[in-house]
Amino acid sequence: MNLSAIKALMATMAASGVAEMTYGEAGWTLRLVRAPNLPVRNPAAPAQPGPSQPGIAPAPGAPPSAEPSPARRDVLEAPLAGIVHFRPAPDAPAFVEVGSAVRAGDRLCLIEAMKVFNTVRAEHDAVVAALLVPTGSEVDAGQPLLRLT
Repeated sequence: MNLSAIKALMATMAASGVAEMTYGEAGWTLRLVRAPNLPVRNPAAPAQPGPSQPGIAPAPGAPPSAEPSPARRDVLEAPLAGIVHFRPAPDAPAFVEVGSAVRAGDRLCLIEAMKVFNTVRAEHDAVVAALLVPTGSEVDAGQPLLRLT
């Protein structure tokens, strides 16, 4: 694994908003974890002040004048496109079910993208009110996965 491959993985992670990523190649395993509450920006591009957040670059592909949408605490959205898994293996218990109490940082599901399993964690303490997609289904970035209360 070379430095350019690692930088490419970091850029992909930053652009997608994924909090944690594990990648393996030729006997090497690389685990990237974003520290909580740090701004997401594309490391390949210089930071440019956003419209309402000085010093933080606007999301890639967003129009320069777009205001960021307010964070919804009641719906967890997919941070990237891929296949969602609510259990670590087909015969294993689910990470969460309807009625499960979760704490900030708890693993809620995995999203498989390009043979990499990305962990999706709870951003705050909550109770799972509904699973909005079935396990094994393809989801798009921004698609609602869970309803929380």
